[in-house]
Amino acid sequence: MLKRALKFAIGPSAGIALGGVIIPRIMFPHLYNETYPPILLHATLYFFGGYIVSSLVFLLIEWIKSRAESK
Repeated sequence: MLKRALKFAIGPSAGIALGGVIIPRIMFPHLYNETYPPILLHATLYFFGGYIVSSLVFLLIEWIKSRAESK
């Protein structure tokens, strides 16, 4: 169950990094000034944050499913 959660979380976390950092910085560069971190650091932080949250959500869903099946 843990291995499935970690595999599943790669897709959503990549989408979060792409949609939250990469695309906005390319389309609207005038909105980002020197106070923002470099794009690579910013995308990495978004990726790992999204990875942790996505894997925890998937684990929660799997846990609820297993509890429902056992009843």
